[in-house]
Amino acid sequence: MNPVIGIVTCGFMNERQFVPQTYIHAVEASGGIPILLPCMTEESLYCHDTDICDGFLFCGGDDITPFLFGEELLTNQGHTDLITDNFQLSLMRHIISAKLPLLAVCRGMQILNIAMGGSIYQDISLRPCPSINHVQLSQLREDVSHKVTFSSNSMLYNICGDSIYTNTFHHQCIRAVGENLRITGITSDGVIESVESVTHPFTIGVQWHPECMYSVSTPMQNLFLELINFSRNSKVIHLV
Repeated sequence: MNPVIGIVTCGFMNERQFVPQTYIHAVEASGGIPILLPCMTEESLYCHDTDICDGFLFCGGDDITPFLFGEELLTNQGHTDLITDNFQLSLMRHIISAKLPLLAVCRGMQILNIAMGGSIYQDISLRPCPSINHVQLSQLREDVSHKVTFSSNSMLYNICGDSIYTNTFHHQCIRAVGENLRITGITSDGVIESVESVTHPFTIGVQWHPECMYSVSTPMQNLFLELINFSRNSKVIHLV
């Protein structure tokens, strides 16, 4: 049976919650059944999400409210939405406690890191060392812009090899890595581009957008296939 993948909505736009089609397509094309999980304020309902879904996908989106990781606002870049932030952080913690497969993309990786007690730079310019541009100028989101190098003992190394060129659309990045996460991919300037759980079978965060590269990149297809494969047996693994 094809596994059900809960795609968490990115946020609000004109009183509408939204998810780009690229995420839905990547899950469906990989053999998953995509369902959209809207922002909810009642945490007691999260158990129904983990009952229904076999795996989860957190998407990209706007910035995260700084006081949620212990900081004042230091930049005039981007936009924040406290309702979306609180929902995604609390749902992320619930999913992690349920030990179900999880792929977190761009903002999703930052939500994962903060949910695990980590922090982020509000803007890459606030890093103490020089950085390359992580907001590419290409009109096509499938185009690649920089190289990500992976740790040899990581899942992403097994999926992508020692390195891969990816797209990039973020002005924030991980600062302190959260508990039970490890760095598995970086760019030439040392920006953290991927993290993986050290305690869960499949919890991966990537800073680029694999869903946009799905039609042109076999490794990105394989990344979604791995999410589907782990999700297919997730409830069996959890019961064991």
